[in-house]
Amino acid sequence: MATINAIKQYLDNRVNAKGNFQETKKSLGKIRENLGILLGGKFSEFGLVPNTSLGLNMIGHGIEYSEDANIVVCDLEFPANYVPWQNIAKLKGIELRVVKSENGAASIDKFKEKIDENTRVVSVSLVQFASGYRSDTKALADEVHKHGGYLVADIIQAAGWADIDLNKMGIDFASAQAAKWLVGPIGVGFIYVNEKLLDTLTPKFLGWWSVKDQEEFSYFEREIISDARKFEVGSPSMVSYVGFLKSLEVLLKIPNKDRESAAVANADHLRKQLDELGVSFYDFEKTHRSPIVSCTPPNIEDLHKKLTEAKIHCSVRNGRLRVSPHFYNTFEEIDRLVEKIR
Repeated sequence: MATINAIKQYLDNRVNAKGNFQETKKSLGKIRENLGILLGGKFSEFGLVPNTSLGLNMIGHGIEYSEDANIVVCDLEFPANYVPWQNIAKLKGIELRVVKSENGAASIDKFKEKIDENTRVVSVSLVQFASGYRSDTKALADEVHKHGGYLVADIIQAAGWADIDLNKMGIDFASAQAAKWLVGPIGVGFIYVNEKLLDTLTPKFLGWWSVKDQEEFSYFEREIISDARKFEVGSPSMVSYVGFLKSLEVLLKIPNKDRESAAVANADHLRKQLDELGVSFYDFEKTHRSPIVSCTPPNIEDLHKKLTEAKIHCSVRNGRLRVSPHFYNTFEEIDRLVEKIR
């Protein structure tokens, strides 16, 4: 409710002509500060974009490629993290290599088979949207960097529940939006650019939010902002970002480790009961687990409909029931879901 109330207050203020541009910029700056606290990184490494897809496109098109370069993705990715790379590969006339997954996982060894001295980018989801597989980004980053490439991460299925530090994990660039585990509005996202690489990534689109002296409106040659704000092209949806700011404030009241521990405990509670029922699910090693549980109960489509009618919200992904308990869910709620499956 805190997020909803913040949005309502913002709309009421707009109707009554309350607020000014400086307050807007202050709010956006606070979001970037909070993202650094939540995800690891600095204020200067975060820029605000509408969604994951646009963030990944900005990253992908901002990188320079040689004629013999290649890009590596895997076949588990949500379209937001492979369609942009398919397009870039076609536009640049370079090779796109696809790692084949096994049982919902794409191991580091499978990636190593595709990475070589010409690999410019490896792009992977920190947590795979359908299977829940959690990638070992540090090991993958070490392999990519050894060959002089970049590791790009789609972190939409991790940001909010996972205790992560993007810098320590070796991630060069990342993107996500707030509508998932960050419990924020749709159409609000961000881009992360490691500060050591800010000068190497060139925006292909610029606008009045991308340059210095933002409030100087006369015509003159403009200079690009030196930090990740250079990817903020135009005016953001402030009503949505006001909601996102409040969501971040709520999340940060709970330590990262506590949020992760609670979410994973809920998922493990579900896994245990599914196992007792004889319902199969992707059961990864502990280091590769996430709160996403992808299982195969009988009559999935009918079950999903019954769950929705009972206000138990899950998804069907790749022919499997995907259950994604967050830190605020309880074992009792998991038990109610299991009774419907039973």
